[in-house]
Amino acid sequence: MGLTDLSVTEYVHRVAEGTAAPGGGSVCALVCSLSAALCLMAAHLTLGREKYSDAWGVMEELSRSMEGLLSRSLKLAQQDADAYGNVMAAFKMGRGDKTRTETIQAAMKQAALIPMETLRILARITDLVGDVIERGNPNCLCDAGVAVQLIRAATKGAAYNVRANLSKIDDRDFASRMQSEMTSLENNIEQVAGRFESFIELLLSS
Repeated sequence: MGLTDLSVTEYVHRVAEGTAAPGGGSVCALVCSLSAALCLMAAHLTLGREKYSDAWGVMEELSRSMEGLLSRSLKLAQQDADAYGNVMAAFKMGRGDKTRTETIQAAMKQAALIPMETLRILARITDLVGDVIERGNPNCLCDAGVAVQLIRAATKGAAYNVRANLSKIDDRDFASRMQSEMTSLENNIEQVAGRFESFIELLLSS
């Protein structure tokens, strides 16, 4: 049974077990999916309500995009755990195996690519969450605010995981490209999410 087939309780207890996977990377991907789910909830609670009819077109388009992002991030929750398993399997290869180093490096690259993909998805969700905040059902403002905070937490965590894996990769060109993209994504997400947080705080205090 895959991780995303587990109940919430089963997944949480699986994380709590004394095994290294699922760990932080998988959790970040799951949190990413929850941020998308909250945006979808707000969109669905806007659609069909006549007084928000001017936002229906935007919400329909947003829903289609968010459904895809949610699905992709859920898959990453499993893929991250699988990638870590492959890393551990590579390190367990006999030191006399001529393919050991190559296998370890390939596994480490894949382990870095998974949280990077989580960051890319988070960036896309960040691009869309503004429509939820500004044009969605205002009764969902707090939910949109939670989505923003989940985005920020998952972004920081995914970046941690990218960095940890890049530090063990010998291909410095690959590591440099990944580091550059990671830094750009992390900074951009945090900047936009920070603005959204300030805007939500202002609306809630008015």
